[in-house]
Amino acid sequence: MGGDVDPEAVAKNLSALANPLRIRILLALAETRQPSWEHRGLSYSELRSAVNVEDGGRFNYHINELRDQFVRRADGEYWLTTAGSCVVDEIYARTFSDGHEAISGPVEWRCPADGERLEATLDDGVITVSCPDHGIVFDMLLSFNSPRGRGLDELFAWANRRALWYLESVSWDVCPHCAGRFEEATITTHRPEPGSRLETLRWDSSTMVMVGMRCRRCGVSFRVPAFHYALTRAPTIAFLHDHGIDYRTLELEYGSTSWDCECEKLDDGVHVRFAIDDERLEIELDSALETRTYRRTSLAEER
Repeated sequence: MGGDVDPEAVAKNLSALANPLRIRILLALAETRQPSWEHRGLSYSELRSAVNVEDGGRFNYHINELRDQFVRRADGEYWLTTAGSCVVDEIYARTFSDGHEAISGPVEWRCPADGERLEATLDDGVITVSCPDHGIVFDMLLSFNSPRGRGLDELFAWANRRALWYLESVSWDVCPHCAGRFEEATITTHRPEPGSRLETLRWDSSTMVMVGMRCRRCGVSFRVPAFHYALTRAPTIAFLHDHGIDYRTLELEYGSTSWDCECEKLDDGVHVRFAIDDERLEIELDSALETRTYRRTSLAEER
């Protein structure tokens, strides 16, 4: 369990955070990075003054508990380590705070399959978007702090961009959770269950070509339609751009009303065809999901 993770070492390091003064020390050091990423360190007296601790012995004890793992000392000044910066980011994102309230309501999007208005819910840091007939058609992790000052439509648009980032990261053989590498991809055909999210695609989804990836380090698995990987490839991005479509805004999880798609499983890869207006792009990915061949043809000339 946990691969090469040492639970004892992790528990020891995390225990160093279990004190409000230590959290205040991290936040005080983080303030020096806010004007620019060329943040400065704080001297002993500056840091002690910033957290308002008169007792020098008490301050020394707590700063030493943070040393090496979350705080480093160099040239007479204290600085956040990379781990310390990561902890601060999660603190500001309210990951460790109480009072994560769920929000829900309709969004200005409709299911491509039946035109029903979609409903979004953000709960426990996950946004889910549902169709009355097809259930959940989209879900994605977001920051706990994300709903502040944002409506559900903006959150849904952001979540789509985040889904694209996840897909790009996976296609680069980098796990978006732990930065580990993936096992060899498995390409299979799949017949969606009636009423499933795959049936919301506007094109024929009776037999979908699916790609499965599993991280060697943390074990997180991804299983998505093969055409998603083709969307991240340069020929597809250029093809969409030439037709006035920014691939970063595509509704990846449930299809698009702007283009059509077909997928075919090959013995050593997958063949994907996109059609927009009177032009078609055919792109072939190998078993490692890298572009092997592609071509663009005019559909008008074929008629």
